[in-house]
Amino acid sequence: MGRSLVVSDPLEHADLIYVLAGDFWGSRVLLAARLGAQGWAPKVVMSGGLYTSGDVSDFTGDLALDFLVKQGYPRSLFLSFPLSAQSTIDEARAMGPLFHRLGAKRIILVTSNYHSRRAKEVFRLFLPEFDFRMESAPDDVFDPGSWWTKPQQRHLLFSEYQKMLGTYLVRFHLGSAGWLRQGRL
Repeated sequence: MGRSLVVSDPLEHADLIYVLAGDFWGSRVLLAARLGAQGWAPKVVMSGGLYTSGDVSDFTGDLALDFLVKQGYPRSLFLSFPLSAQSTIDEARAMGPLFHRLGAKRIILVTSNYHSRRAKEVFRLFLPEFDFRMESAPDDVFDPGSWWTKPQQRHLLFSEYQKMLGTYLVRFHLGSAGWLRQGRL
């Protein structure tokens, strides 16, 4: 069950790489930067909401960009897009117009391993005009081969399956996003 959540498509050159919001210094952004630097796409798009902690108050996409520049990647490889989506569905809907403006047709999506199957389905269901290729990043919070050994990982697995069901209910107008938002699709 854990391994079925993890999706990585064969890599193909794309118009851009998009890192789903939620990570500004970990495996998602590092994987996307590496793919961009290897030439899989000319631009890597980072997004995310406002992050505030102590003296720091900035959008997570900008924080990711700064982190990656400190890691030696060229700033010109990245675009940052402020986003305050409450769910993966909201994120896909918000990113569609940007993908169009950037002239993208094929997009490599990068997200955490446990989130990759659902993210791919959400983006394909809500933005069918694009060709999405998924690349999953390893994540310390989920081991697909031993998810049953820790309560947090069991919860994460069941939450992902619940949210996948919710995604289909919303997409095909069998449920409302407000009702499902409790599970944060």
